[in-house]
Amino acid sequence: MLRFQRFASSYAQAQAVRKYPVGGILHGYEVRRILPVPELRLTAVDLVHSQTGAEHLHIDRDDKNNVFSIAFKTNPPDATGVPHILEHTTLCGSVKYPVRDPFFKMLNKSLANFMNAMTGPDYTFFPFSTTNPQDFINLRGVYLDSTLNPLLKQEDFDQEGWRLEHNSITDPESEIVFKGVVYNEMKGQISNANYYFWSKFQQAIYPSLNNSGGDPMKITNLKYNDLLDFHHRNYHPSNAKTFTYGNLPLVDTLKYLNQQFSGYGKRARKNKLLLPIELNKDINIKLPGQVDTMLPPEKQIKSSMTWICGAPQNTYETFLLKVLGNLLMDGHSSVMYQKLIESGIGLEFSVNSGVEPTTAVNFLTVGVQGVNDTQLLKNTVDRIFQELLEADCPFDRKRIDAIIQQLELSKKDQKADFGLQLLYSVLPGWTNGIDPFENLLFDEILQRFRNDLKTKGDTLFQDLIRKYVTNKPCFTFSIQGSEDFSKSLEDEEQARLKKKTDTLDDQDKKNIFKRGILLQEKQNEKEDLSCLPTLQIKDIPRTGDKYPIEKKNISLRRITDTNGITYIRGKRILNDIIPYELFPYLPLFAESLTNLGTTKELFSEIEDQIKLHTGGISTHVEVTSDPSTSEPHLNFGFDGWSLNSKSDHIFKFWSKILLETDFRKNSDKLKVLIRLLASSNTSSVADSGHAFARGYSAAHYRSSSAISETLNGIEQLQFINKLHNLLENEEDFQREVVDKLIELQKYLVNAKDMKFFVTSDSDAQAQIVESQISKFMKTLPDDKCLLSGPKTSAYPLIKSEGKPTLIKFPFQVHYTSQALSGVAYTHKDGAALQVMSNMLTFKHLHREVREKGGAYGGGASYSALAGIFSFYSYRDPQPLNSLETFKNSGQYVLDDAKWGTTDLDEAKLTIFQQVDAPTSPKGEGVTYFMSGVTDDMKQARREQLLDVSLLDVHRVTEKYLLNKEGVSTVIGPGIEGKTVLPKWEVKEL
Repeated sequence: MLRFQRFASSYAQAQAVRKYPVGGILHGYEVRRILPVPELRLTAVDLVHSQTGAEHLHIDRDDKNNVFSIAFKTNPPDATGVPHILEHTTLCGSVKYPVRDPFFKMLNKSLANFMNAMTGPDYTFFPFSTTNPQDFINLRGVYLDSTLNPLLKQEDFDQEGWRLEHNSITDPESEIVFKGVVYNEMKGQISNANYYFWSKFQQAIYPSLNNSGGDPMKITNLKYNDLLDFHHRNYHPSNAKTFTYGNLPLVDTLKYLNQQFSGYGKRARKNKLLLPIELNKDINIKLPGQVDTMLPPEKQIKSSMTWICGAPQNTYETFLLKVLGNLLMDGHSSVMYQKLIESGIGLEFSVNSGVEPTTAVNFLTVGVQGVNDTQLLKNTVDRIFQELLEADCPFDRKRIDAIIQQLELSKKDQKADFGLQLLYSVLPGWTNGIDPFENLLFDEILQRFRNDLKTKGDTLFQDLIRKYVTNKPCFTFSIQGSEDFSKSLEDEEQARLKKKTDTLDDQDKKNIFKRGILLQEKQNEKEDLSCLPTLQIKDIPRTGDKYPIEKKNISLRRITDTNGITYIRGKRILNDIIPYELFPYLPLFAESLTNLGTTKELFSEIEDQIKLHTGGISTHVEVTSDPSTSEPHLNFGFDGWSLNSKSDHIFKFWSKILLETDFRKNSDKLKVLIRLLASSNTSSVADSGHAFARGYSAAHYRSSSAISETLNGIEQLQFINKLHNLLENEEDFQREVVDKLIELQKYLVNAKDMKFFVTSDSDAQAQIVESQISKFMKTLPDDKCLLSGPKTSAYPLIKSEGKPTLIKFPFQVHYTSQALSGVAYTHKDGAALQVMSNMLTFKHLHREVREKGGAYGGGASYSALAGIFSFYSYRDPQPLNSLETFKNSGQYVLDDAKWGTTDLDEAKLTIFQQVDAPTSPKGEGVTYFMSGVTDDMKQARREQLLDVSLLDVHRVTEKYLLNKEGVSTVIGPGIEGKTVLPKWEVKEL
């Protein structure tokens, strides 16, 4: 057991004791313990509410981005998704705030930079963060009343959970179908092959956890009364854990919590610690799953091997297991990567690979996707573990030192959302009996590890392997992609629907029709929202934060509190240099630099050195739009960060990867990289299909958007798939891939048009970096004969002849977008377009697309820099209806919206949540370096946003939306008789 009573100094101890006296009572809460953690600049306070037994963890830290959360232990009784549906419905109105969806409506009455509600495997929590003290009070009140006193109406259950309803609500003769926000959300989730694999793995090895999110096949078994019972049993202060973080006074929150909990007594805690299966023998499970259309037939198996390795309650052993997992599977030098991925047994690690503390146990899992011989996988993994036990020094000490270095650097790297990240790290264990203080004892855990490593060496890890892995029962789980899988899900849904509709008589059908009409009427009702607390426009400062930057030759510098770290960004401007045909290769080139290796060194050796001496090195290619003209700026970027004393290492590694990467010698590793990229394409679309649809639509309007589509969108996925198909033909591979990357290297690695941005904590350190930049620049070629190419601004747009486009994927739901052209960042109309997009989202599209249409999400957005106005829907069961709603939105704003000043002000509040979101020290001033937006431009934009009037909103609606034919894109399965040629462009991937 690690010690808790330890202090940085007698002064710190005295200060903490005065503020939080152990044993003292603060508004009904007993202070049980305090823990100053000087290395993280915080003091943790553990309290318990005497009347109810509710536990509270406070993190006192000088940070204005304050966090609040209330969490409940919610063991799911079955796979109907009752914890998930309850999470949604608690936010649909409460006793004190009896309006439909107060949570969503608070999004535009607040300056919170984060608001959410989340369902974990066996807990549910409701966090927010804000820098405004009054906002903190407002949201705290809404969150507590929503969770403890929700209305939980039948219609909320129907809307958010599931219901039977006519496909066309106004037509009683139309077919009856399943609808519901969570129902469609989870249908979308199982369309993601990675999620489906993880979900089925969890259900197989940990059946007692059921499926808290909900299995669509089971969700339709949930009854309204089940929801009410689950809330009564679980959403009680005795089962609650509340959390606060930041610089606001703790006593204010304790006083309020004590008032809210005053009507409750103390309950015995009945939520037991759930256990996984008893793994007393080898278990092998195989299931069918979604086929990945971008991978060949022989690469459709995902398979993993799992061992149960003790309990997360043993904090130190869990830490050691995580280090072991890192040594086994993280990076190019890890033994599992080399022998499973580089060898070609699999394309990449499966989503469940690594060490995962889950409720009562730790899982160590080694798995791959794209495997065609599961027995070979098993034999190889078993052999690897045996060889690790037989070796005298199985793990390179430098790799272990590098892990320690990364842990220490992560502690010093200041993040804007530190409070939220701390909450995420302690909550899963805290709800299952793990003392949250143990996760805060960073230095003590690390020091114990150093001592054990010194005395025991690699036997520290070999003992873990002997204890839990070798000759121990193993859980093998595999999913085989099946061409018929998507059809089988559709057939199952139809059979389940038929079973329910067959029992309906005429009166039942009339009731369903009436209930659908009633729900729509309630969704259309104009509500009195005066009960909801709100901030005012006056709460938004008219002057925004500025981050002074010094210009020094080819570099910019920002001096700020970086906690002893230096961040360096470099970029080369690529405009009018590169032939168009090489643009699709740019992302692969950037990825290759941190994956292949040089003529003399394997990248595994380089990577270990990077981790030992820096916080990380990265390379990337991106396109931005000029803030004044919207013309594209194409940049090749490379970043790095380290302790001040090690900043020279950043330049050494940059020189190595930029100048010495050998594409021909390392062509086999290049093939591994392409296979890995291809293997994750479909899952990335399932995760963010609306973003892909939006990007594809936008590429019809601006060259910057067209380039972005080539680099990051559907076209890039197609390109990687094309390269993947060349891997078996060596001649084609060398000509079409290797030669092109070598050619790009000549274009990109050059001293001309190179710029740098340095963030550090002193002028002295910045000057040291300046000299390091000068030395680095002298190592780069300056070959002017290659520095000419076609105009980047003339890059060809996508053409679709005025037709909507269907991009076919084997999903259960759709993702949609409709895009229109806007204006440059500095144009005065941009602010009004941004405000109007927000008003459409919150005052119209949320109701039409989500509440009525059943999509998980939908709205409008305006990209200020790209100058693109977009509509979108996410996991949408009715994509064509959504497109029609988007098309008619301009008319709605002008004829039907009847928006007032309050609506306008709320839109501005929502926009400024992100405009004024806290920035980490490393992010200060970076916008100017990356996109050319100056502080003066940002201030002008700020004032434009604050000054937008309702007349402005109507003016830009008429000018940019009304009667304009946007470009529409739908991603998902075909809709029979609808999304077909010749009325649609159909893109097969």
